[in-house]
Amino acid sequence: MDESILRNLDTQHRRLAELEADAARLLAGGTDVQVTPSSAAPERYEDLTATNEALRASQGWDEIDLDAALTPALRAEYERWEDRHRARWSEQDVAAVACAGLIGIAATWFDSAIDGAVRQRLETLKDSPLIRRWEREARGMPIDYTGEGFGGPGHRMRSAGHDIGRPFEALRQIRAGQFRGYSWDHGQRITHLADATPFGTRYVPVETLGEALTLWGKHLVADVVTPMSLPLPGCTKLYELPSRRLRTFAHQTYDNGLNTRWVALSTLPVLTTEVVVRTHVHGRAMLSRGTAILEPAEAAQRSELLLAACALVGAASLGKALTIAIATRSPVGAYQHVNWPVLLRAATTSLQVAADARARAQGLGRSWDDLLADVARPWQLDAAADVDRAFAD
Repeated sequence: MDESILRNLDTQHRRLAELEADAARLLAGGTDVQVTPSSAAPERYEDLTATNEALRASQGWDEIDLDAALTPALRAEYERWEDRHRARWSEQDVAAVACAGLIGIAATWFDSAIDGAVRQRLETLKDSPLIRRWEREARGMPIDYTGEGFGGPGHRMRSAGHDIGRPFEALRQIRAGQFRGYSWDHGQRITHLADATPFGTRYVPVETLGEALTLWGKHLVADVVTPMSLPLPGCTKLYELPSRRLRTFAHQTYDNGLNTRWVALSTLPVLTTEVVVRTHVHGRAMLSRGTAILEPAEAAQRSELLLAACALVGAASLGKALTIAIATRSPVGAYQHVNWPVLLRAATTSLQVAADARARAQGLGRSWDDLLADVARPWQLDAAADVDRAFAD
C-alpha cells in the first residue's frame, strides 16, 4: 500500500464534499455553481490518480485528512487491515538479525571447544557428594548389564535402559530384574536375557513403579554427567534394526560424541537467536506503545527475523560440516557439527512465515479493477445502451 491510495481517498472525499455543497446551493436557488468536470467514463486506477493529482495541485490540497475521508466504521476496518499488513524491516531489524546470527554462528563454529568446557565442568559435578550417592543407590540394575557383546565404553548404546526415549522398556527391565538385549548373527536377531551380572550377582526386582522410576532417574543423572553421557533419544532402537549400516552408523556417531549433552549444547544457538530477536521486537513494542503484546504485523515480522537469523546459523553449521567432511573424509565426524535444532527451527519458522503471507493475501480487499468492473457493469448492459440512444434521439 502506497501513499497514492490515501491521497485518492482524501481527494475523492473533497470532491464529494464540493458536490454536496454545490447541490445544496442549487436547491436553495443559487445560479453561480461551477461544477468541476469529471471523466465521461470510469477510469482505471492510474488515470484516476493522475486526474486527482492534477486537481490537488490546482486546488492546493496538500494535507491528507483521513479521519474526515473515512467513516468510523471504515476507519476501524482500515486499522484492522493495516494491522494485518506486512511491516517493513528497519535498520534496527537488520542489526538485530545480524547480532543474533553472529552469536549463533560463533556458538556453532566453536561447538567443540564449548563441548569440551562443559564436559570438564560435568566431570567436576560427577564427583559431587549428591551424584556419588545417587550413583551408589542406582548401581547394580539390569540396564547396566555388561556381558559378552554388551560391554565396553559404548555399552549404553546397546542397552535400551539408557535411552530416555524408551522409558517403558527401561522400567520393565528394572521392575522385572532382568536385562533384555539383542544382537545379530548373519541376518538373524538373537534375544539375550540376563538375570544376573557377569560375576554371578543376581539383579533384585523392584516392586513399585514409583521406586523403579526414581532409581532410573538417579541412574540417568549419574550417567549423563560422564564424558560418554547418554545416547540420543531413540538411537538404541537403531541398534536393534536389521540394517548393519544403520547399527554401525548409530554406534559410530555415539562413539564420536553425538549424545544427549551434544543435543543440549546444540540448542544454544537457537536460544541465543530467540532471546536477541524477541528482546528486540518486544522491547520496541514496549517503548513505542507501552505494551509488550505484539500486533499481528509485528508478530509476523518477528517470524521473519527469526527465520533470517536461524537461516544464517544453519548455513554456518552446514558449511562447517561440509568443510570438515572434505578435509577429513569422515562423514561421521562431520555429522556431529550439523546443528539440527537450528535447521528444525528454521523449517518450522518458514512454515509460520508462509502461513502469515497466506493470511495477508486472504485479508486484502478487492482490487481496483474489481471495483471498477462493478461500477461499470450496469452501464454496459444492453438496456443502458437503449436508454442512451433514446435520450440521444
